[in-house]
Amino acid sequence: MTSQNAIHILSRALIIDQDHILLCKTLDLPVPFYFLPGGHIEHGESAETAVLRELMEESGFEGKIKRFLGCFENSFEPGHSSICHNHEYNLIFEVVLEGLKFPTPIPQREAHIELVWIPLASLNTLDVRPQLLGTCLLGWLALSSNDAFQSTMV
Repeated sequence: MTSQNAIHILSRALIIDQDHILLCKTLDLPVPFYFLPGGHIEHGESAETAVLRELMEESGFEGKIKRFLGCFENSFEPGHSSICHNHEYNLIFEVVLEGLKFPTPIPQREAHIELVWIPLASLNTLDVRPQLLGTCLLGWLALSSNDAFQSTMV
């Protein structure tokens, strides 16, 4: 199996403050798009540890997980929006970043992305990837369960 055909597992953060969502915006592609902060889970790392590590790397702020929201499976055409894979599972956690609230600007720590606050009301007008994620996020937020995720790694 080539790396392009590999399945990747990612841990992502949903961060909302004052009706604004924190998103990553691509800076190194011809057509920019938005996605949730977070990234790949390293071998031997829990999904919770991964999302907190990725948030620190991307924003410089420490996070606290409120709850697991859900898992989103995504498959796309090779080369469409990723050079390393075309099938992924995104584990989505609701997270609070210590000391980071809207409208605080976030220093750019990685050359290929910037973190931006976007009004929740405009979420469906942006190129957010995966496309159906916005709809799922709003549905997950409406649920009150915080017991959705269990791990032997905790």
